[in-house]
Amino acid sequence: MSSINGKNVPTVIKRDVWEQIQTGMWAWLIQRITSIILIVLLPLKYYTGYVLIGGIGGNKAWAADFHSSAIVDGLLLLAVIFHALYGLRVILIDYGWVKQAKTLFKVFTAIGIVTYLAVLFFVIL
Repeated sequence: MSSINGKNVPTVIKRDVWEQIQTGMWAWLIQRITSIILIVLLPLKYYTGYVLIGGIGGNKAWAADFHSSAIVDGLLLLAVIFHALYGLRVILIDYGWVKQAKTLFKVFTAIGIVTYLAVLFFVIL
């Protein structure tokens, strides 16, 4: 039983189950956002690369600015890392190899942040 406005009401979802749902929701949401970023940025990177090598016509000044932008590269890198890690998380959970989804979410988030910062520092900056 839970207390809402001083009245005891039956608890429909246990707290640990609710925490698992929230963790799964955030992982799902982040993976969907990163997929949209990848769908938008990867074709633009390919397009600007072709414009720069003269394969197709286009505004070379804009293509050069976009293709060499550290912000675009950083966002693309962030999207690839977290999309891959959370995709791997889903596979591990679906096959039953991991039972602690919340712990795995925290571990993969930490790995993603460390990897992103390391690559950002050593490669992009």
